[in-house]
Parts: sequence; structure tokens; C-alpha cells
Amino acid sequence: MNIGFCWWGNNRIVCISTLLQENDTVMAFNGVQDKITHHLDVLGFYCPVPLHETKKALQALSVGDVIGVRTDDPETLHDIPMFLDRTKHVLHDVVQERGEFCFIIEVS
Repeated sequence: MNIGFCWWGNNRIVCISTLLQENDTVMAFNGVQDKITHHLDVLGFYCPVPLHETKKALQALSVGDVIGVRTDDPETLHDIPMFLDRTKHVLHDVVQERGEFCFIIEVS
């Protein structure tokens, strides 16, 4: 896996990475398997950092890319969908597991 770009925050490094291997299928949406091509890990960060970093990531990606934004800030359940409603990006799913949320977003 190649690293696209990284930055520091809260004593941890946050990276957006490039293509995953073909077998890294993460979800099915309307019967079609979508692939996450990039990851954004903002676990441990709280408002407004997850939304701000998601906006930056979406600007850096290309149309058709699918990003998985991983967070544990409950405010993102409101903030990220509201932001995406004002854009052309597509929110395919929000996977919730063990206090973490993964937003599956297609860049448009």
C-alpha cells in the first residue's frame, strides 16, 4: 500500500493511502460491491477535526474514488452527512461497530 499524504495530529499520524489490493472489499451497496480506494483514520479526534480532515481528503481525491472515513466522534453522525448533502459526493453507507463509525463516501 502506498501513502498518498500524511499529517500529524494529537500525537498520531493521519494518512490517506492509495489503492488497496483487490480482495479488500468492504461493503455491498444495492447488490454491487464497492471498493474503498482510500482510508482516512481520524479516531481519537473530536469536532471539528474529523469533518475538516474529511473535507481536505475529498478535495485531494479524484472523481470515482471511494474513501472510508473512520472516526469515533458521535458528532460526525450528524456533521458528515449534513456536509455531504451540500455537495455532489455520495454517502453510500455508515458502518457502526464497537463505538466506531466508518463513512463510505464516493467522490463526485
